[in-house]
Amino acid sequence: MGLIASSSYLVVFATGTLVGASTMFFIKFLKRQPTIKRVPMEERFEFPDLNDEVRLVMGIRSDLKMQKGKVAAQCGHASVAAYEKALKNEPILLKRWMEFGGTKITVKIESEKDLLALNLAAEELNVMSSIVRDAGQTQVAPGSRTVIAIGPAPKSVLDKITGHLKLY
Repeated sequence: MGLIASSSYLVVFATGTLVGASTMFFIKFLKRQPTIKRVPMEERFEFPDLNDEVRLVMGIRSDLKMQKGKVAAQCGHASVAAYEKALKNEPILLKRWMEFGGTKITVKIESEKDLLALNLAAEELNVMSSIVRDAGQTQVAPGSRTVIAIGPAPKSVLDKITGHLKLY
């Protein structure tokens, strides 16, 4: 009688375990279902008014003769700084910039004097700007102003500040 009783307990235990595991699987599966409406890929990149696209322009000093990797790192610092500043000061403009795909344009500037002139022009038009200063551990002197990020701002406004510059 002990053998029969113990095997029925085993069947009940196995059945309970199977039911419990199945229930937990379905609960987790249901929780993973997205609660937001997914936008098809072809619709995701429909831009608002293309005539006044919101962009970020980065002016890169060509007189410093930075290598490509250094330029990329400095532009990365500049775009992060611009994002942080926009998040704090202009969240609606930041949202529009991201709707346009976070467009970034790089232009050449010849000197630190030109960089500071761009910063002044941006201030006069109430456009955010961020100047990157290098730590000086690799290619340039410590504290060197390497890149300026201007914006994000509408293209029509940015053209007044940087429209005369050549692409980098």
